[in-house]
Amino acid sequence: MKRLLLIAITLLLLGSMGYFATQNSHNVSLNLFGNFSIQLSVWMVIAGSFVAGWAMTELWQFISHPQRFVQGFLGKFSQYKDNKKLQLTQNFENAFLLRDPKQVRKNFNKLDNDKTPLSIRMQYLEQLRYENSAEELLLKYADLRAKYQGNLQVLLPYLKLSVELSEWDLVERLSHEILRITPGHPDALEGLRQFHIARQDWVACIEQERDLLKKYSGSLMTKNLAQEHEEHLQKALRQDPKCLKNWSFRYLPQKRERKNDKPHEAVGEAAQFQKSGMFLDAARVLKNAYESTASPELLGTLENVYQESGADEQILEMIGVLHNSRQRSIPASLLFAKLLYQNERIDDAAKILSEVNLPATTTKFQLTKLGTKEKGQPMTEEWSDLYHALRFLIAVRQNRSEDALQEAKPLLREAKLMGIISG
Repeated sequence: MKRLLLIAITLLLLGSMGYFATQNSHNVSLNLFGNFSIQLSVWMVIAGSFVAGWAMTELWQFISHPQRFVQGFLGKFSQYKDNKKLQLTQNFENAFLLRDPKQVRKNFNKLDNDKTPLSIRMQYLEQLRYENSAEELLLKYADLRAKYQGNLQVLLPYLKLSVELSEWDLVERLSHEILRITPGHPDALEGLRQFHIARQDWVACIEQERDLLKKYSGSLMTKNLAQEHEEHLQKALRQDPKCLKNWSFRYLPQKRERKNDKPHEAVGEAAQFQKSGMFLDAARVLKNAYESTASPELLGTLENVYQESGADEQILEMIGVLHNSRQRSIPASLLFAKLLYQNERIDDAAKILSEVNLPATTTKFQLTKLGTKEKGQPMTEEWSDLYHALRFLIAVRQNRSEDALQEAKPLLREAKLMGIISG
């Protein structure tokens, strides 16, 4: 209030002097020395007196209380610098939000010194993604990492950039460094998860996913992770069939059926036998697993084992046992017929196919156990096409052109569409 009053009085006096100066042209003569004199208007003399009075007051304050005077002066100067820096920072942040590289660079250069906050430097580095190449950005981040060792403000965006650029070795190193600083950091765990996915190390991958689901279940971060986790569990079993032996699934939101793991465990165990060249043992594992689960996926793996073994006759006999069993299934019979055809045993393949009865309706149907009335899992179009393809090829080899033409029709999309329309 006192300052406002002082300003009002000062403005009133100055206005009065201005009015006085316009209405009067009186001058004052100041004799300095000898004959030298200066002619001044009266209002200038009055204004000068005010200035001189202010200067004398400040000088008196400086003489009587020098320390307080200097502190007051430095405080005002520091406040001026802080206000200017705040304005530059606001200008920089506005330019950063607008993605204006010219203004960002201009304001950053004014701010750039030893006291510039690291957050401003990281924002500037983030802006450079619109100007610099990936290699240049990685080098700049590496320089900051060396300068600010162990600082999460640098490490976290550096990790994010490394994942984005698929620099997986760097992702692994940064993730482990962050975990040493902050154990259990979610960004580091996610970085390691992405690293293991890229390297297809599914056993290590599911361990990272388990930690994430334990700590952050129900969050946005793990929204789609539970579904991916199930797929990765299956892949992990194929790499190491015993990796879930002592595994607890309490961290999952829903109960998980372990019986569904048997086909994947069998594939993993068979793969280990294959690597050792023990194809017969691999085929035996797959055959036993198929008899207990009836999973068509096992037949595909069994076929691969048979081909890799050099068409081992003993493995073919195992597949024949699946066909001849009381609980034989259509996929097993079709695989047996296919392998017989590939071995030039055309008549035997034709005999097998004659024992297979497909529902004559759509491309998806129920897989029935031959000789029983039980229903299994849905049969896909792939097996239906294999059935008709084998019958077509056998008819061609046996010179039955009309039968070959009939078997070729279901394989054509147009024929299937016409069948649907006419039906």
